[in-house]
Amino acid sequence: MAGPTRAPDVKLSTYAIGIPAALVAAVVAVANRQSVLVSLDPFSQTAPALALQMPLFILLFLAVGAGILLGWMASAITRRRK
Repeated sequence: MAGPTRAPDVKLSTYAIGIPAALVAAVVAVANRQSVLVSLDPFSQTAPALALQMPLFILLFLAVGAGILLGWMASAITRRRK
């Protein structure tokens, strides 16, 4: 019979990095609410074939998320080869 399960311990460094990062993300989101046009068509600036209208903070968060994901994938591939 198993005893009661314990929640995993969260290190202080997780809070020390996570809380300020969340606060910075909130400030960036509030400061960059204006809408921008993201054009994925390098040939036509006046009538792009593919363009997205979105708030700037979403674009920033997507770029940071893509960088984190690519870095994680590169690290995983490197570790797997060894």
